Amino acid sequence: MITPEQYAKTPVYDLLREASEGRVGLDQRFLRAIVSRPEQAIPDLVKWGTEDHEDAPIDLTEELDEIFLVLNTPAAVPYFIHKLRLDPLNVSDIVVEALYNLRDHAMEPLLALQSELEEDQAGEVAFVLASFHKHDDRILKILLDRFEYDVGEGALCLGMYGDEAARPVLEKMLDEIGDSDEHLKTDLSDAISQLGRPVEEKPFGDDFNIWELYPEVAPPNFDMLSEGERLEMLSSDSPKFRAEAAASFVNRDLSDEARKRLFELAKSDPDVDVRGNAWEALAGEVDEHADIRNAMMERLADASVDMAERTGALIGLASEARKPEVRSFAEEFYHIESTRAKAMECMWRSFDRSYAEYFPAHLDDEDEDVQRQAIWGIGYLGITTAAERLVPFFEDHDLRPDALFAYALSARHEISKARIRGLYRKLEELSGGLNERESELVQLALDERLMLHGLEPVFFKEEGEKAEPGPVVVNGAAAGGQPGRNDPCPCGSGKKYKKCHGSAE
Repeated sequence: MITPEQYAKTPVYDLLREASEGRVGLDQRFLRAIVSRPEQAIPDLVKWGTEDHEDAPIDLTEELDEIFLVLNTPAAVPYFIHKLRLDPLNVSDIVVEALYNLRDHAMEPLLALQSELEEDQAGEVAFVLASFHKHDDRILKILLDRFEYDVGEGALCLGMYGDEAARPVLEKMLDEIGDSDEHLKTDLSDAISQLGRPVEEKPFGDDFNIWELYPEVAPPNFDMLSEGERLEMLSSDSPKFRAEAAASFVNRDLSDEARKRLFELAKSDPDVDVRGNAWEALAGEVDEHADIRNAMMERLADASVDMAERTGALIGLASEARKPEVRSFAEEFYHIESTRAKAMECMWRSFDRSYAEYFPAHLDDEDEDVQRQAIWGIGYLGITTAAERLVPFFEDHDLRPDALFAYALSARHEISKARIRGLYRKLEELSGGLNERESELVQLALDERLMLHGLEPVFFKEEGEKAEPGPVVVNGAAAGGQPGRNDPCPCGSGKKYKKCHGSAE
């Protein structure tokens, strides 16, 4: 696996491959290793961008668009033409801006591409050509043809193009429609007002800050890594990466090697977050491995141990939270503001309904972590009396996935394989519709609810597989957690999370 220290010496093509497989985090170090050596990077970027990587786990096309806008190189034109040929109906603002900066080199290839496209596919390329403001009879003819095909779209392009030669056609159409279509009348009038205007030739990208789109440091995408690769990351020099790698084993079946390595880290890693996450990852081992259970209990009970480690041990012992020796710490940590969220997590992970009283009151908590644990507690402890209070969270883009999942677990409804799809339809209606990711979360929750009632799942059951209830993991976190950078945004916009609500982080 390539380490950040090796980025600058690694061929860019190899970096792209590793990033597409999730082994390299998409962060500022990754970008800097590319844009700091353009002569080496550009050929590899173009090669990658013009190849078929449809099966790669992570799509890097948006990253390439952004990098090429920054590099502003004519060598990128073949990449953009290839991209437009594959998908001429979806052209992002970044691509429009990058091609505008390269218009002296891109015009002829775009004209050639335009001639290949069917009329119903040619609108976006015509728009790009219009944005160039290069008065050329071939471009004018393309735009007049678009105007004849679609008056509104054509008027927009002709107005942006700004050539006075379009005035007679636009004015004639304006006279013909009269007052019959106010919207179209406005479009035509706006287009006419733009004809002949002076155009300020200002390159795009001067105010484009690619760095603010990426974190300074991002770990690999652990969900896409094999256990062996994640085990390797446990030896990283970066405490943050070791902690993330340890957390990637939470809610997963552990091999003997993984169990031994995590136990070593839990006992001896110099970083408290690594130790805490390692204890959490070992939660499924306490019943069969007394040494692990006893070590957890020892750390939990030791007041001299850092709270981040003690709370990790507490969650590791969640299956024993019915026992007085664990329950006492869950309740003690609940009454400490800084550890309340972790204590509540231990409580709901225990599936012990005697903890139900702790959750409803925190649905209005000012601490979002506590609020999220309250939502999960209502779900996993099946607190039906509070389920309807989750519905307002369907409008909260941060907590919507958690609320959808928890509502599916707790809403008052007959739980049977025959009736579970009815609850799905009810939730779909209450939520205003579910996108693909949300639909998967809800179905996972409903399967989980069936299993908690001793029934087989109906949505994701694989033949011959023995299913067991337990917290569901999606993208490396309990279902409903933070979506990955390349995942669809849970708000339903259809954009990637990094381009929608994720861009505000």
